[in-house]
Amino acid sequence: MSDARIEESVATLQSKAEYENAINLSQHVPVAKSISEMVLDAFHTSKESDQIRELRVAIRQAHDAFDDDKAYDLMGQLKQLKDAEAADNAALEDLNSQFSISRILSSFKDDPEFQELVYGLALKVLNQTHQAISNPSAGKSKAARAKKEVEVFAISKDGISVTLPMRSPRAKPNVDREAFEFLGFSFVGEGDEAELEVETFVDNAGNEQPLTRKSIVTALQQQTAFDGYSIA
Repeated sequence: MSDARIEESVATLQSKAEYENAINLSQHVPVAKSISEMVLDAFHTSKESDQIRELRVAIRQAHDAFDDDKAYDLMGQLKQLKDAEAADNAALEDLNSQFSISRILSSFKDDPEFQELVYGLALKVLNQTHQAISNPSAGKSKAARAKKEVEVFAISKDGISVTLPMRSPRAKPNVDREAFEFLGFSFVGEGDEAELEVETFVDNAGNEQPLTRKSIVTALQQQTAFDGYSIA
């Protein structure tokens, strides 16, 4: 890795640490935090493509229907798709090792899809900022709501219970690792670097749902997933 790439990586890590420190400070009004999180969300992409997620759901449905032939065929398609994506990722990593991210992004400045992403994000920031400035009372009401205590749910099964606080959507799942593992999900890595192996779960109707605290609580309350578990 070149010196320029190393310096850029260090700067990125420093900026991330400074942001995470700032976002947790009370000196920033909630609307400012919301806008900053909106920017991050715009660049947050799933680790798996929609095609892979759809195939995973189809495989589960085939297994549930005891259709081994279909499941085997779908698993073959899944392997081919994952191999292709692995090759793409390797090519991207090679590109990233040769050029700085700023150089890569600048080369896409005239790309229609890139412009749609950038200008779409700029428009959202423009609208949200205008709304916050022109209607400051809305920000005050949000600030009042933000002061409420975090709601904590108790998830139980077979006489064992764990708690799941309804934290900010940006709070990492590993903060509540015990609860996620209690529900049967696994993590890769340790400590603050640990991440969930999957990003979705399938409800009783066969629909894929995002693996978030809110969706887990909703599914448990409506009894649409996690059979055998209860919530209070």
